[in-house]
Amino acid sequence: MNPIITIIIGFVTSGLLWLFFRPPFGKNIVRLNTDKRIVALTYDDGPNPPYTERLLDVLAKHNVKATFFMIGNRIEKHPETVNRVIAEGHQVGNHSYSHPLLGFLPPFYVQRQIERTDALLQQHGIEKSSVFRAPMLTRFLPVAYVLAKQNRIHISGNVWSWDWTTQNSDKITETVLKKTLSSTEAGSIIVLHDGKAENKNADRSGTIEATDRIITALKQDGYQFVRLSDISHPCTVGC
Repeated sequence: MNPIITIIIGFVTSGLLWLFFRPPFGKNIVRLNTDKRIVALTYDDGPNPPYTERLLDVLAKHNVKATFFMIGNRIEKHPETVNRVIAEGHQVGNHSYSHPLLGFLPPFYVQRQIERTDALLQQHGIEKSSVFRAPMLTRFLPVAYVLAKQNRIHISGNVWSWDWTTQNSDKITETVLKKTLSSTEAGSIIVLHDGKAENKNADRSGTIEATDRIITALKQDGYQFVRLSDISHPCTVGC
């Protein structure tokens, strides 16, 4: 093949891949827009009794509010847990209906996954404009396209706990504290899990213990905890 054609094909392929994996449109929030010592605890893949309830007990002990990104089919299964999360003042967001890898699926399917969970959240008094986080944070082209049509923001994060790979509370605590305290920018969004994808029950004892220790350590260092909705203007990449 002609070397020039090979180079052109390479550039086109690279551009298409970049467009798919890093869409240049839509809003993707990675941290909060603040210069204060503020962090947001976020939890994915619930509700997941009894671990979500145990986590709520820890948050109540510290008088801390968090944001829970819930899966639709788990909302259907555990409505009483959803009600408690809301009653205790936490924010609830949309995390799809069944936790597929949305970034590799067609837009109509992405939209259906979001809308089904929107409808379930509305039954619990949560407005459609609630925040959204894609499963495994895959804000690839199909997801970005659907969210942009709805003028909706995707919530990512800049501190990953990796608690979906381990329930060793020491490791989870160390990972979160190291990343949060070493960050050169304020307003970290911390990604944790109170449940597990694919509607499976999961022991989250390590995450619960780590949450207790993370809150204690960050409070001692002067940090405050907020829900995502407590900050008016979250920050996208580069701001």
